[in-house]
Amino acid sequence: MKEQLEYLALKSLLKAGRRLPARKLYKNFERLALLLYWGDSKRRKLTQENLKRAGFDPSLAKEVYLEMGKTSAEIVMLYQKRFSFAKIMGEPTFSTNKPKIFITAHFGNWEALAHYLALKGHKMAVVAREGNNKLIDSKLVYPFRKMYGNEQIYKEGAIKEIVKMLKEGKNVGLLIDQKAGKAGIKTTFFNRECKTIPTVAMLAKRFDVEIVPIFLAREGRGFRLIQKKFNCDGCDEVTFTQKLNDILEEVVREYPTQWFWMHNRWK
Repeated sequence: MKEQLEYLALKSLLKAGRRLPARKLYKNFERLALLLYWGDSKRRKLTQENLKRAGFDPSLAKEVYLEMGKTSAEIVMLYQKRFSFAKIMGEPTFSTNKPKIFITAHFGNWEALAHYLALKGHKMAVVAREGNNKLIDSKLVYPFRKMYGNEQIYKEGAIKEIVKMLKEGKNVGLLIDQKAGKAGIKTTFFNRECKTIPTVAMLAKRFDVEIVPIFLAREGRGFRLIQKKFNCDGCDEVTFTQKLNDILEEVVREYPTQWFWMHNRWK
């Protein structure tokens, strides 16, 4: 019953949001973000502490929440097919015709990034965690991720499907910025020890692929596509994985309020 009610509530929210102009939709989600900021002191303090330990002013925490509110509003507009991809500045460029492993993070608008790449002809299999609410996941999230031609692979048991995709010459998209648990290897991020999945390094050693670190940052009323060069021939798994972390850190330092600081990355 709870699952059904959550699904109906979210579906109603998406329907109601369709009638709102973009400006009002942004404003409503920013208000909701502020409610979460003030209402969840534990998560707010974690965000402030993470910013402080990374060398940023902890007062940026409120802006982090507001940015997440903007991202949420944009995801609603993406779902409703009224998000303007024309606001994205930049084109992806590649050095080979090899299958791509796109590397990104919970930064800027990662969902819009995946759809944009698909629209540009670079469709991929996106690896994502299955949602807690199976009804929302199957009826809303799963179709949303496939809206512009991408495929979705659930994180649980993903390796087998990723290997299949790469063997077929298809692209894969991975987010590498969350805690990895037992499957992770020791790395650092903002000079703090954390565990990161070595999956990308393992796949790069096994398959002839091109690694593409790529991000979508919000700039004013538009977006900037950020693509970083990556080459780590002959690197071991730790060096390879650390280099990816360093690239993400470089991007976050440029746009510190657009990364998901409320996540306990260093747990």
